Amino acid sequence: MSEPTTIREALEAAIPEDNDRPLSPSEPASEPVSAAAEPESEPANEPATEAPEKSEDGKPRDEKGKFAKKAETDAAKAAPVAAKPAIVPGPKSEPKSQPVEKPPVSWRPDVREHWASLPPDVRAEVARREAEVQRTLQDTAEARKFTEQLQSVIRPYEAFIKAENSNPVAAIDNLMATAARLRTGTAPELAQLVAGMVKQFGVGRFGNSFIEQLDSALAGEVPKSDPQQAQVQQLLQQQLAPVQQFMSQFQQAQLAQQQQVQQAAMKEVNDFIAKAEFGDDVREEMADIMELSQRRGREITLQDAYKQACLVNPRVRAALEARAKSRSAQQLQGAAQKAKAAAVSVSGAPALSAPVNPPADIRSAIEAALASHER
Repeated sequence: MSEPTTIREALEAAIPEDNDRPLSPSEPASEPVSAAAEPESEPANEPATEAPEKSEDGKPRDEKGKFAKKAETDAAKAAPVAAKPAIVPGPKSEPKSQPVEKPPVSWRPDVREHWASLPPDVRAEVARREAEVQRTLQDTAEARKFTEQLQSVIRPYEAFIKAENSNPVAAIDNLMATAARLRTGTAPELAQLVAGMVKQFGVGRFGNSFIEQLDSALAGEVPKSDPQQAQVQQLLQQQLAPVQQFMSQFQQAQLAQQQQVQQAAMKEVNDFIAKAEFGDDVREEMADIMELSQRRGREITLQDAYKQACLVNPRVRAALEARAKSRSAQQLQGAAQKAKAAAVSVSGAPALSAPVNPPADIRSAIEAALASHER
């Protein structure tokens, strides 16, 4: 065995068994002492880490045949594998929204004329918004109907509410609270409440005589009636009962017939307006025209009323006039193109020659005919 020539070889010869033993936390890692023992740097274009060769006893050695360091061996084992580039899927093509052909009926006629020039996305968004509005109106139909009914009930008593410097909500709350006290209050509370009502609405309006009238009513006294007069009224009611029953049946039949006629008329009008282009825009004008014709005793059809209403409504009339001008311009342009196509100059026609004197004899006539045939 040759003698070690460097410090590294001396160390490896001294402790060959412990080279692969992992270092404890208290043991410092061994570092090379001289630059001569440093491994040569590899070119940049070569692989970063190569697996070291192993000797016969299974221990790894470097390219010079020496035992490899533990750090180099671990780095070779832990060499990362080049990751394949991830394939990023492209954006999915979203289905294009179908263009909406008809403009919303809530638009004004002059605005609906620009519907065809809008981009398809804008038309789809407008149609979506219109659908939301219609759905909201349908969802709140019951609430709006209840509000209308409540307003119709309160309307006859608005003067009393305003006289007390109140509002409908406060008046309803006050009435419901009074009704609750009348139903659930104790005897003293109910007596005080009724006494206050008597003083405010009875004595205050009719004076002290109202208390006597109230006392009589509470005692159960009723005005006495004449028995003979009561008998006469009873006989009269029995005799008029068939007439009253007939009149009641006639009124019911007449009311049912009127309702049927009104329903049929409303259905006809609604169907016509739904099919007409500007039906919703001229609905009120049509109603005025038909009502005026009915007052004057003249019959008018829905189509005639619709035409007159379109001329009366300024917005619809402006839209119709713009369409008429556009059609006239197109017709004039088409007529001009047809005239231009028909006006084709005739080419290749023979030039007109000067008039020739008629032949004086047979020979001259034959020569003139031969000359004309040759041309």
